[in-house]
Amino acid sequence: MINTLKMSFKIDITYAINSFIYNIKRFPILKDLFPGDSLYKSTKVKAFVRVLALILSTARIIFFKALYFWIIYLIASALTPKNITTGLLHIYFIFTIIGLFFNNKVLTTSTKKYFSIVLFNMNAKEFMKATLWIEALINLLTHSIFLWLVIQKPAVLVFTAFGFLGRFIGERLNLWHYNKYKISLTYNYPLYWTIVLISFGLCLLPLINITVNPIIVGIIDVIFLPLAIISYIGLMKINNYKLIYKRLNTKVAALNSNQAKEYSRQAMVDIKDKDKKIDEKKLKGKKGYDLFNTIFFERHKEILLRSAKMFAIISFVVIVGMGILIMLIPESKVRINDFLSNNIAWFVIIMYFINRGSIITQAMFYNCDHSMLTFNFYRNPKVILNIFKTRVLTVSKVNLIPAAIIALGVPVLLYLSGGTSNVMDYISIPIFIIALSIFFSIHYLVIYYLFQPYDKNMAMKSITYSLISAGTYLVAYSFTDFRMSTTAFSLITIIATIIYCIIALIAVYKKAPVTFKIR
Repeated sequence: MINTLKMSFKIDITYAINSFIYNIKRFPILKDLFPGDSLYKSTKVKAFVRVLALILSTARIIFFKALYFWIIYLIASALTPKNITTGLLHIYFIFTIIGLFFNNKVLTTSTKKYFSIVLFNMNAKEFMKATLWIEALINLLTHSIFLWLVIQKPAVLVFTAFGFLGRFIGERLNLWHYNKYKISLTYNYPLYWTIVLISFGLCLLPLINITVNPIIVGIIDVIFLPLAIISYIGLMKINNYKLIYKRLNTKVAALNSNQAKEYSRQAMVDIKDKDKKIDEKKLKGKKGYDLFNTIFFERHKEILLRSAKMFAIISFVVIVGMGILIMLIPESKVRINDFLSNNIAWFVIIMYFINRGSIITQAMFYNCDHSMLTFNFYRNPKVILNIFKTRVLTVSKVNLIPAAIIALGVPVLLYLSGGTSNVMDYISIPIFIIALSIFFSIHYLVIYYLFQPYDKNMAMKSITYSLISAGTYLVAYSFTDFRMSTTAFSLITIIATIIYCIIALIAVYKKAPVTFKIR
């Protein structure tokens, strides 16, 4: 197992070195400074990249683990501000259960698996065993450290042991499901969303003073220990890992390994043959760019509406669940009413995550614009503006599906939890949420047209686009600490949306003919 791990590590480092040198040689100036294969032959460059790869790999693990626990901490501080330690352990326990089902590593695809098993014919079972243990031990170490930094109680050992043992049970469960149904648990969407929704409801239990007790988790650990051993023995008895890995990593191999993310994007926005047939009645009375846009959205309804409907269902379930909570547990009324009355700005970040603008623009490019942009007329200012306006209306309609549920449900929850002294809040909150939905619909289309980020293979090539997307999240998140009366904040949001819409139309008309192109 150690030798397998060493060989896998060498392959990773070699791949990192060659990728680094290849990218360096793509820059015009550097290409002239280092002609031919001089960089590939340099032992000093390779030694430097080897050290850099180790540092970046370690930093990446620490960063994402820190981000994971930061999110848990934020949720815990919102649910249990007076006892963050208890809330943090509770949320960590629920997140670990979700990970037990859906954060499995054996069946994930990667360049490492492609090179190690498919290309270099490494022993698949030994590879699985080595990577399984290293992942489990890294998780055990990092989780213990981060939890201990915050909590510093023996309960940390009980909770991290739960995660460590759950790793082996989860991997065996996932492989059983794959061998039986030929699909990973992550892609079994009915089961996936059922578990996610149940887990989300369990995360809210601290609102009614119910949290996971360390003693109960200790009992679960005792039960999990023999189950983990049985699961590990079961993993070792499986003999078709070679076939499984080859089957799962074929797409990665076909796309030259480093194109896996681009393939995932294409698969996500690709349309099925049945969706290409359009009801002729829906095209009657349409002409010009309205007809063009109608055909596109009719063919892509499944892609565009799938996630919007899903978020609408989740929003409905959450609102109904909170309504039941209010009626059954009177103590929850005060906290829910306080949140809805004084933290309306939180809906900025909520609407940011619910908005489907990103996936819609990906579908636009992959299934339409990457072909149409080869024609000069498609980049004419008037053409761009007409299509942009039509798309804004259609995208806004898609995003209004979950937004309408939230806009209607929040005032109802506010009323059930005790109401508000300002009657205008019942009117301004729905308008505010709808305005946010429209704002984000416009925003994603604007940055798509002004900073078109994709190349012909759907690879993200625009750093500016990535920075603006990250900046949008940071601005949206910054509003979580914003305090203002609901009516005033709603009015400001509505005015800002109108102004942004006007500026967007002008910017797209003037700049998009230059910026809206294939990279």
